[in-house]
Amino acid sequence: MSARRVGALRVGALRRRASYLRVAVVFAAQLALVTSVASAQATLDSSQFRQYTLGTLLERTRVGDSLASLRSAAPPVHAKLGELSARLARPELARLTLWQLGDEHASFVTVARRRFVALSPFEAASLDTLAAILEEELAAPLSDAVGNDSADRVLAPLDAFNAARRERSMADSHEKLRRFERKYGPEAPVRNIAEVALNYAAQFVPGFQPSGEGWPSRAELIASYVPTYLSLPRDGRAQAVTVAEAGVRLYLWREGWGGAEGGVLRPGFISLGVVAAGERDGALGAPWQGASRFGAFVGWGNAKIAVIGGRNTRVLVTRQVHVLPFVF
Repeated sequence: MSARRVGALRVGALRRRASYLRVAVVFAAQLALVTSVASAQATLDSSQFRQYTLGTLLERTRVGDSLASLRSAAPPVHAKLGELSARLARPELARLTLWQLGDEHASFVTVARRRFVALSPFEAASLDTLAAILEEELAAPLSDAVGNDSADRVLAPLDAFNAARRERSMADSHEKLRRFERKYGPEAPVRNIAEVALNYAAQFVPGFQPSGEGWPSRAELIASYVPTYLSLPRDGRAQAVTVAEAGVRLYLWREGWGGAEGGVLRPGFISLGVVAAGERDGALGAPWQGASRFGAFVGWGNAKIAVIGGRNTRVLVTRQVHVLPFVF
């Protein structure tokens, strides 16, 4: 092979290597750019999203309306955006963050300290309608007019509001499931047949029925036969007493209460009601036998204390157990 031919092959190989190197450099640059954009977006989500205010959203609405030329391209949409913006133009609302407004459940402390100026129902409906129109009627024309990147920057406050609403929705769903688990889950009180029937009927009664949004009621009815009460020592001797209970159980929704986490000191429910006992003490007796004695009970979780009056007054204690499941 001639020297000229060998030199040509070497030059070709060097050119191919240089080409591969250029492709690698371009690929690395693009990868770095994508990483940078993703990092910037993450920073935007975590910091700037929580700083946008309602005033910012109204200002960006006017800017987007102008850039998309809605006055001429879609007069009804332009008019509606102006009307909704006017409804939300109260000066004290402008400084509220969209994250606050999306998280519509203000705590009692926040309200009590007057740090949160709640929207009226009319204003809340206007804000929801404004967000829907921006999403459905402005986003596409704005992207066509200025490009996707610029449109995203203009509508970033809308993204912040929607992100807050999604976060609140997820938090509400988690809390709702947690409450249902506390009331009906494996660590909830076991109900007997009578209580199952009574509470099924009570779900249509105000105070016992679920809320309009599907949240479980805090209260449920108690109707049980309890042969496991013990009277406090009297004359040096404790005796078994059988009673019938009728009352209400109230569930405690606080975090850290109930189940193994709450333990004895922080139970998941309390109870209170009236009790009836027979004329004589004894286990597995009839509460209506002879001259019945009546009183009241309170419960802190599974621990309960009762007082029955009459000629033979007793202070009773027990721990909620079921001798026969679903019976008593």
